[in-house]
Amino acid sequence: MSGPLEETPRTRELRQRQRLWAGFLRFFARLELLVDRVVWGLRRRFGRLGPLQVVTYRSFGMAASALVRGRVLEASVLERSVPGDTSWKNFRRMLRRFFSRELPDAFVHAALGSTVADGATDDEGYFDLALASPDLGGASDWKTAEVEVVGAAMRGFHPARAIAEVLIPGRVEFGIISDIDDTVLQTHVTQKLKMIWVTLSGSAFTRMPFEGTSELYHALAAGASGRANNPVFYVSKSPWNLYDFLIDFMDYHQLPRGPLLLRDIGLREAPPLDHKSAAVRQLLDTYLELRFVLLGDSGERDPEIYLETAARYPGRIAAIYIRDLGGKNRQDAAGRRVKTLCERAQAYGTEMLWLEHANEALAHARERGLSR
Repeated sequence: MSGPLEETPRTRELRQRQRLWAGFLRFFARLELLVDRVVWGLRRRFGRLGPLQVVTYRSFGMAASALVRGRVLEASVLERSVPGDTSWKNFRRMLRRFFSRELPDAFVHAALGSTVADGATDDEGYFDLALASPDLGGASDWKTAEVEVVGAAMRGFHPARAIAEVLIPGRVEFGIISDIDDTVLQTHVTQKLKMIWVTLSGSAFTRMPFEGTSELYHALAAGASGRANNPVFYVSKSPWNLYDFLIDFMDYHQLPRGPLLLRDIGLREAPPLDHKSAAVRQLLDTYLELRFVLLGDSGERDPEIYLETAARYPGRIAAIYIRDLGGKNRQDAAGRRVKTLCERAQAYGTEMLWLEHANEALAHARERGLSR
């Protein structure tokens, strides 16, 4: 694979704004972790545990194995947005997402039918349990696992339960992997102050998707036959703290239901492999028989990550759709970069389409037999 392409000023500016937002989130995560460690140490020694809430994340699997993911928090912390909330209330709720009170070292039990798994939460309350040869039962693609917190090293513990959704794809034509920020969800990355304010003060009911996104994703999910249930996976560098916001946003705007692969942005995060690259590889390694359509944007490294994926998994990438945040009135350097990226895609046996509107991707998908 040839070396990295030189960035254009426009692309460089977009990346800088993305890094600004990532740094903003990281600041809150690190402050949260510092406060949590101090508070948890004091509470473990002198306090009592209040009511717990098990927050489960939509996950995925197959007949051989399935993942159950989530986090254990104190129940009074996490509140869901409702229509009509003021900007100030949304702002306070967004901050509270980053100051959640999690429960480390809690013992968690998960069951999917007769298949069970046990584990413990990490120092930020997360758990990730693998179910070997899950008891699937029934024909629905979505399965429900029962999750219970069965123990914790603190006075006043009471069990807590929740249901986790796990996607086990059935007969499908291909899979879909999509970025979220600036691909599905408008973040106004080109306007720094507006981006920060809209993110902090908006809700799932006031934030907007790009026009035509829902129609495109449902068409891809239905496939060429119009009757498929092609799985949609949402991969993002957004933190798990925003999970409830993103789920509410997707449900409200009628995007296909799918697992989310987000990240923990606390101090313990190790960055040897880019989160998005690792998540995409995990999905292709899990579903070895599936081809995938990849959707992203030009604001981060999505084009490069997707090309690396096409090179690593020959014949597995059906198409790559990149939302062009810079617009089509590109300077020569930007145009040359796009042309080179598209040529690389062809060399790897796939196509990369840069687009401003979802309708362009939908027309291409129909031409290539990916959609009806």
